[in-house]
This record gives sequence, C-alpha cells and structure tokens, in this order.
Amino acid sequence: MKRTTLRFLAVAAVLAAGPALAAQPAVARETQATPSPTPTVEVLAPGKAPLEQLRLSPPVGTSQRSSMTVTFAVQQSGVSSASVKPPPTKATVETTLQGMTPEGNLQIGFTYPSFEILKGGDASKSQRRRIQQAFSGLTGLSGQLTVTPQGVLVDSTLNVPSNLDSSVSSLVTQLGDQLRTLAIPFPEAPVGVGARWRATTELGLNGIQANQVYEYTLKKRTGSKVVLGVRGTQTAGQQTVELPNVAPGVQLQVQSYKTTFRGENTVDLTSLLPVAGEVRSSGDQAFRIQSGSDSGTLKQHLTVHLVLKPA
Repeated sequence: MKRTTLRFLAVAAVLAAGPALAAQPAVARETQATPSPTPTVEVLAPGKAPLEQLRLSPPVGTSQRSSMTVTFAVQQSGVSSASVKPPPTKATVETTLQGMTPEGNLQIGFTYPSFEILKGGDASKSQRRRIQQAFSGLTGLSGQLTVTPQGVLVDSTLNVPSNLDSSVSSLVTQLGDQLRTLAIPFPEAPVGVGARWRATTELGLNGIQANQVYEYTLKKRTGSKVVLGVRGTQTAGQQTVELPNVAPGVQLQVQSYKTTFRGENTVDLTSLLPVAGEVRSSGDQAFRIQSGSDSGTLKQHLTVHLVLKPA
C-alpha cells in the first residue's frame, strides 16, 4: 500500500497545487480543443460612476511575454506523514493573438520558451539540476486558447511532446491549468471602481467534481488598465474517484476538500493576459485511499504562491 499511495501522493500534490488560479486543464498529446466550463457571473455591486464595460480588445498580432513563478509546499499525515517543499519553478510564456472567430472570440496561441528551477525549497543543488534536466523536454510546449471579449475561456488545446519525461508530466497539467485560469470573466453590465462580481463554475479537478466561486473587486481603473482584487474558494463534496492515470486500481474517496484563494491582478484590456498578478492559496483535503485489500486515510495541507510578471 505504501508504494502505491506515495506514487499517488507525488502527483496529487502537484495537481492540488495547480488550481492556484482555478480550473483543471485538459492535457492531450494530440491537438484537440477541449470545452471549458462556463462560469455564471453575477454583479454584487456596480461601483461608482462612470460605469464602463470591461472587454478585451487587443489588435490581431498582439504579443505578450510573461513569467509565472510558482512556489508550493505540502504537509501530509495519515497513510503517509511527510513534508514536501519542492524548489520554486519559473515558466516563461509567450502569447499571440492569432485571429478572431466568426463569433468575435479571441484565438490566442501560446508557447513556453523556457523553464527555470529556482533556489529554495528542500531540494539540493544536484536535485535541482536533475529536475532542470527533466524539464528540458518541455521547452517549446505550445497550445491555443479561445477567449471571449468578456474574458470567458471557451476552449483550449495543449500540445504535449510525445517523449515527455514522466517525472514532469504533472507539471504540464499544472502549467496548462495556470494559463487557462488567467482568463478573468467580466460582468455583462458596465461597472465602475468599487464594483464587485462573483463567478461560479462547476468543474472537474483530476476527476473530482468541485464547485469554484471567485469574487472580484475593481479596485482601480486608469484608461484600459484595471486592478482587480480576487478571493475565492474551491470545494468538493464526498465522492469516489478512479485514478487510472496515476495508479490503476486505486480508488480515492473524497472526505473533505476546500481551497481558498486571495490575491490581486492587473489587467490591460489591450493585452492578452493579466500584465501582473499575485495569488496565494491554502488548501485542506482529506481522502480515503483504497488499493485492493489495502486502505488508509490521507490528509494534506497545501500552500501555493503564484507570481505573474512581464518577462
């Protein structure tokens, strides 16, 4: 049981850290558009006049280069008692507005030109070097997002290298997740400074059916640039999940699941992604794991810190 459980935990920790900004991505080795869950957006307060619509309006050909740095830690108890603190990872992402769909949606292509393992965490210098070597297979990872001018993600594609090192396959999931969740849904109605709105989404997190609720506050607006405060939760009820891609034959029963988020994003409506952002999340989860005649309970606490900056 221990070997199977630890194999699962190593992946679960990264996947649980992935929703630092929201929903689970679809990762496929072939190019295939995957529909994204559509959020329900509700205005809680319209804010102060003047009220204006928030809409993305970058010209075709617009390009943007950003860096995403992720730091996370996991503490586990139960069938496995461990404290895992990997080194921070920094991914550079380039996005380009390739065109518009007949419906007026934005078709955004993206690539990851480079990945860097930073100092920190519990990894030694040699361990960081081995991780960096494994990440070399991710260079050139690419895909496409379709986003409405209202900021709602319609679908996404991720092209995964066929010779990808299995030790970093979960990172691919995490990276796709973070990029997808940078799409911030705006309200339909015009809003002003001080406005608040809620976006609710039913989604799947590695097979776990969850409810995600984000609340945004328009803190500042200067021309096309807006500063948004964000806070949210992801919760899941009790359910049983099969994990064939992690460890065949292992069943996971969710006993409790809650992650909270808090941060701030700066959005330029003439750009493709937020120009800057920082989000911290904290999650507590409890699972019952069944593998054949063996079973056990796992509890884990995760903390994630994501920083987005111009590269």
